[in-house]
Amino acid sequence: MSDEMSLTIFDPIAALTVEVQEKDATLVFDHTTPEGEKELRSYVHTIRGHRSSLEKVRVIAKEDALKYGRAVDAKAKELKAPFDKIIAERMKPLDEIEDAKRKAAEAVVEAERVAKEKAEQERLADLERREKEAAAKEAELKAKQDEANLRELNRLADIQHEADKAAAVKAAQEQAEREKVELAAKAEQDKKDALAAADAAKQAAVEAEQAKAIQVEIDRERKIQAEKAEKQRLADVEARHVANVNHRKDVEHAIVRYFTGWLDEEIAKKIVANLTSGHVPYVTINY
Repeated sequence: MSDEMSLTIFDPIAALTVEVQEKDATLVFDHTTPEGEKELRSYVHTIRGHRSSLEKVRVIAKEDALKYGRAVDAKAKELKAPFDKIIAERMKPLDEIEDAKRKAAEAVVEAERVAKEKAEQERLADLERREKEAAAKEAELKAKQDEANLRELNRLADIQHEADKAAAVKAAQEQAEREKVELAAKAEQDKKDALAAADAAKQAAVEAEQAKAIQVEIDRERKIQAEKAEKQRLADVEARHVANVNHRKDVEHAIVRYFTGWLDEEIAKKIVANLTSGHVPYVTINY
């Protein structure tokens, strides 16, 4: 089966591909509208169907190729078996020679390793011996140095002790002198503070008396202002009362004048009097 013959199964799909590409180049979808979005989704679904058809054809075409490949592998394996058998038989003595060479080389390497290991052990043993000797010498020198350091520390401690005693005596004397000066200064300051407190008390008493006098004056002024306000309020109430009485009289006179246009004046006055006294049901005067 030639490559060209095996691929003819794709010819219908190839023709469909060209047709779809030419048609796709002319199509425009307005996916921003519900109708355009629906058309675009339908078109994509159709293209996916073409792609699924291509996949089905590919699976069918490849199955024949796989069968052929498996047959080729089986035949090659059958023909390869005699070669493998001859090579295996002829390689036995060669493998034995290679094995002997490998073992000999491994023996040489092992001997070199053992020799190197022995030399390393001897080097380490000698190094350990020298380190022990150096450590012993260092310990001896350290013991001597520690003894000398201890003597020096004791000497310095004695000197420091004497210095501390002298410093303590001097500090006690200085502290006593400072306390004496501080007591004198405190007594003087207490005296000044007492005088200042007395002056402050006098000043506070004067300021309190002044504040009391000011408050009395303020209270008196507030009482005067309150009395004036009350008089003004009563005057305003009386003025509003007089104005209201006058207004009511004006309204009532206007009603009388209205009725006297077609009634006797006395009858008109009686009607207004009944209105103002509330004797006329459902009727009031709007002042």
